[in-house]
Amino acid sequence: MDAAAVTRRFGLDEAVRVWLEEAADLPLPDGGVPLAPPERAREAVAPLGLAPRDADELVAVWPDAGWPVELLWVVERMYARLADDLARGGREWRDWPVLVGAGDVRVRCTVLVALAAAVPLLRAHHAAHGVEEEVSAATLADTGRHVAQTRTMYGLLGLETSTWMALHFRGGLYELGRLQYEPNRAGAEGPVAWYPREEAAERGPEWAWGAPVLRLHIPVQGPLDPGRVGESLGRARGFFAERFGVDYPLATCSSWLLDPQLAEYLPESSNIVAFQRRFTLVEEDREVVGDSDVFRFVFWRPGVEVDAVPQRTRLERAVVAHLRSGRHWRVRTGWLRLG
Repeated sequence: MDAAAVTRRFGLDEAVRVWLEEAADLPLPDGGVPLAPPERAREAVAPLGLAPRDADELVAVWPDAGWPVELLWVVERMYARLADDLARGGREWRDWPVLVGAGDVRVRCTVLVALAAAVPLLRAHHAAHGVEEEVSAATLADTGRHVAQTRTMYGLLGLETSTWMALHFRGGLYELGRLQYEPNRAGAEGPVAWYPREEAAERGPEWAWGAPVLRLHIPVQGPLDPGRVGESLGRARGFFAERFGVDYPLATCSSWLLDPQLAEYLPESSNIVAFQRRFTLVEEDREVVGDSDVFRFVFWRPGVEVDAVPQRTRLERAVVAHLRSGRHWRVRTGWLRLG
């Protein structure tokens, strides 16, 4: 299949063409893509944790005899990429196509179809490492949250954060209660800050560049209840040591939620301030502006629109007041020691 012809037919951009060309020669696991027939589509998508409306719409456009062969090939290449990355134990960050701008809903759903087909692969990987069904199910169901966020932000069915969800499906992230954990290495990368190499080494081997750390992520699922946060943190180190044979003494978090400016607006008793107190912030020379992150996770907006958002909660009012004063929110990195 010609990736350029596929992208031309469906009006996709150059980044999609490049991605498909890179995936074009990846091998398929024995048996090919285990694509469920239309009558079993609902069963196939159930592990993704989709909201009822999203599940209904995905089932309604599930691949059948009328699907273009080009889109079936796209699903195949996505599945091949997922399978290959999982088999290699890939931890490197890999960009995935963003298809929410496609007018054809089938194009937007190719990634969801591929993820559903890859569920058995990921479950087998989890089982081989002794990952509990509860953890496996919660990790898979994060898909539904991101599909719901895509609908809220863009008003349609799709998955804007396919790059993020691919991390889960290559065995690179696990949801343990209230928090998610990504096995990684200490060091600066993108918005993630870290100490200069010499200073990190002086702090000790646990801080040295390349030392194993867990990157902590906060899924959108209600309040940051201190009890649930503490329970999750208490599980993390033992979970990875017992199932993957690696000790992670430190966890890091890079988020707008660690911006100390939030404490100017929120009471000492707030869950966010309590969460911040758990971390030691990494001092850095640069500033990573986090305004767009705040709008994404507080208001579920794809852009910063101060005059178009509600101000119902203390946090919403704080976000708007801060920006109207001419200031910006920051993404900060902090670390904590795991028990």
